[in-house]
Amino acid sequence: MSIIFKKTYKIYLLTLILIILFCGLNVYLGRTKESSDNILWQKTYGGDEEDVIRDLIITNDDYLVTVGSSSSGGDAWKSIWIMKLDSQGNNISNIFEGEKNYNLANSIVFTEDGNFIAAGESNWLHCTSCNEQGKAWIAKINTDLHIIWEKYLGDDENNSIEQILSINSQGFTVSGLTNSSETSEFNAWFAFLDWKGNYFWSKEYNNLFQDKATCILYLEEKGFLVAGHSQSKTMNKNDAWILKLTMDGNIEWEKHFIGSGINVINKIISSVDSGILAVGYTTSKGVGWQDAWVIQLDKDGNLEWEKTFGGDKKDIIVSAIKTDKNKYLLAGNTSSGSKGKISNAWVIQLDKDGNLEWEKTFGGDKQIITTGIINKGDESIFLFGKIQVSDKEEFNGWIMNFRPY
Repeated sequence: MSIIFKKTYKIYLLTLILIILFCGLNVYLGRTKESSDNILWQKTYGGDEEDVIRDLIITNDDYLVTVGSSSSGGDAWKSIWIMKLDSQGNNISNIFEGEKNYNLANSIVFTEDGNFIAAGESNWLHCTSCNEQGKAWIAKINTDLHIIWEKYLGDDENNSIEQILSINSQGFTVSGLTNSSETSEFNAWFAFLDWKGNYFWSKEYNNLFQDKATCILYLEEKGFLVAGHSQSKTMNKNDAWILKLTMDGNIEWEKHFIGSGINVINKIISSVDSGILAVGYTTSKGVGWQDAWVIQLDKDGNLEWEKTFGGDKKDIIVSAIKTDKNKYLLAGNTSSGSKGKISNAWVIQLDKDGNLEWEKTFGGDKQIITTGIINKGDESIFLFGKIQVSDKEEFNGWIMNFRPY
């Protein structure tokens, strides 16, 4: 009886172990499969030369409108490229703008009448020894991608727009850089215009040798925040800064983030507790050659916390959004952990105190350069930029619809 009991017990125990192992394997496989299923779709766009998507908006009827640049289409070396896609990323129509040299659309917003305004640069050479003739470019475009009007800003100066931001019914702001045709120095530039493209005001900020305003944030009637960075004449040092402006564009306060190397702010957003979240990269601190850099400030610009993320190579955050769970989703690029110099798309989630909750990379052996992230509104997000499509490091425009949870 005792022998039978022992045998029965052993069989029962072995069966129980197998069940646990089987269930554990299923759970593991389920998690792996679930992770891959988080990509709803991803697509590439362009031709045989370099193409990139720089910004994306979603219309009320679920169309996507993108802006960027293309060397595959248009008449210039690099043409302004605007696409309209359906909700699954299928290309409906394209337009190309620019007659010669380098042309680029960096940003797009909705207008008060349901159309769009795109902004960027036109006819730049991007040559330090050349006589630049480039101008900032803005265009109002209807939903069929027909240009209603376009303007070139800058007069006798060379201007370029990094970001455009809608200010309700009043108009829009732009941020970027400007320089006189008589000097090689660039100043940060930011301006407020009405919906017809006429100036309310235009301001410059001169800090070091080369200054650029990368982004701007509207604070309702309290004014604006402008973020950017300044490069020294020796090109080996970058200081990041944030300016608080009145509604008239006058500086109320400024904060500088100075280190031993390069500090760059790419994006600022309102934090979950009504402060400021700024993201970018730094070589002044962290563990790698270049680390992703995130800082949170209170509404008066006082530092609340500062974090770096990444590995032993090059890591950068280009954009950030808030979730409805008071978290931050940050998008950028990482070469840490990859082979050689390959850069992968990178998404990380932080809690409200800047603690890392999870991170994901996309691309593998293919390079993906992320330029932005936006929230779709159905618990999914869009990542976009460009992806390597050949061994010669040719890139096409790239969009991925991804559910992070």
